[in-house]
Amino acid sequence: MSRTKYSIRSVRNGLREPRLVWTELCKYFWSAHRELFERRHGSGIDVMAEDWDTLLVLDACRYDFFAELNWIDGSLESRLSAGSSSPGWIDANFTGRTHHDTVYVSGNAFTADIGDDVFHAIYPVSPEPVAESAAVDAADVFDARLLADSYVIDPETVVETALEAHERHPTKRLIVHFLQPHVPLIGETGLEIYQRIASRRDLSSVSRGGRGDRFGALNVQLYEIVEDDAFDIGVDDLRRAYAETLEIVLPYADRLIRELDGKAVITADHGELLGERLLPLTGRKYGHFEYLAAESLRRVPWHVVDGDDRRRIVEEAPVESVRMDEDEVTEKLRVLGYR
Repeated sequence: MSRTKYSIRSVRNGLREPRLVWTELCKYFWSAHRELFERRHGSGIDVMAEDWDTLLVLDACRYDFFAELNWIDGSLESRLSAGSSSPGWIDANFTGRTHHDTVYVSGNAFTADIGDDVFHAIYPVSPEPVAESAAVDAADVFDARLLADSYVIDPETVVETALEAHERHPTKRLIVHFLQPHVPLIGETGLEIYQRIASRRDLSSVSRGGRGDRFGALNVQLYEIVEDDAFDIGVDDLRRAYAETLEIVLPYADRLIRELDGKAVITADHGELLGERLLPLTGRKYGHFEYLAAESLRRVPWHVVDGDDRRRIVEEAPVESVRMDEDEVTEKLRVLGYR
């Protein structure tokens, strides 16, 4: 386990706020737990070394939920992801390597951290207003404030961007990174949860300006208020909302597989903790953090859909990729509740 260096400023902050010291100690504890997990299960799959023409990545998709809800034809296995979060997965699979036979289409903001020389091309997908999303039923949103300034990565736009990228680069492998079932939870139950929170909290007090404040603010608070008696939102509600969001993205994954030639694999960058207790007598855990490891975080689907007409893959020097500036990345992360 790597050692962390602390500045005088961080020590002073810890003295002023002992809660920060406790949080840091917990990270060391869970990092040790992660090391034990990896000694037992391994460090995870190298997705680029596997056989596929199109790799569809469902963000934060647990194997158990996928196995229960998936209806797309193919052969399902489980694999161990190399990361417990998107940055960890990206670093483990792509950092310091070159994949000039591959194009990456991504609705995940952390793709911005990938260097220009790694892939042949990278195409990010920007957030869109919830009210304009083909995946969200606006009729489920009865609180107009949620539609006033909320954004989502629309899976239909991801599909369209992927098809355009394939047409532009027909001899390349293709990674297509959908955001769902990662938050925001865009099914009926998820929207109901957000509205329940919004009805009891002043979202303007946590707004930072710019896009995505409503959903971003709600996502920041989501896991903190689960099981809070004041909101009457339990683990079962959260899991139902997560499942609905996964069900929303599956038809888009299926459409992309049917429209592209070659062998496709559906997988995930990591899973999601939805109220599990990782050890006896410890509290429930939610979300995903790189210092944590558990089956529900690292066990992901590996769903193979064979294609008869395999692509002729050609490695070529990178072309100039579409890049988001720093403000765009910040806005994209805000939609997800990271900032």
